[in-house]
Amino acid sequence: MLTSLRGAVDDGAGGGLNDVIENSFVFNFDWRLSRQFALFGRYSYSIANIDPVSSTIRGGSVNLQAFQLGMAFPDLGQRGALGTLAVVVPFDVVSGRQFLVGGGGDGGTEIDFEAIYSYPIGDHIAIVPTFFATFNSNNFSENPPVYGTTLRMQFLF
Repeated sequence: MLTSLRGAVDDGAGGGLNDVIENSFVFNFDWRLSRQFALFGRYSYSIANIDPVSSTIRGGSVNLQAFQLGMAFPDLGQRGALGTLAVVVPFDVVSGRQFLVGGGGDGGTEIDFEAIYSYPIGDHIAIVPTFFATFNSNNFSENPPVYGTTLRMQFLF
């Protein structure tokens, strides 16, 4: 039994829930096609059973899916470096939108694009610039695109 959805779901009318039981199915793959190129992907499907505290409100389920597909480029530019390009759908509501406290959007599907480059500058430190673009943020089709970059320093120990 998982309680990870507490605060994110209710009975559809703002009321409380008994324990939320969630089942998740996840498929991952990583396939290195050569020394300098690999493919990766993830797919998950989750079913959360909604059991209202009030016996006058009918329960149901929230069904969610997420996926990621990408390419990796080991040793890009330098031994130990890694470049990746990925497309991600982090949270797609298949059904049960009425139970989501935030509403789960307006039917749009958030799509994220990511470009990440990890460049080692020593045995235990790397500089990691990232670019991302998000479309239909928070699953609202009317939200404008969001673009961003980050620059982080990663310490490995």
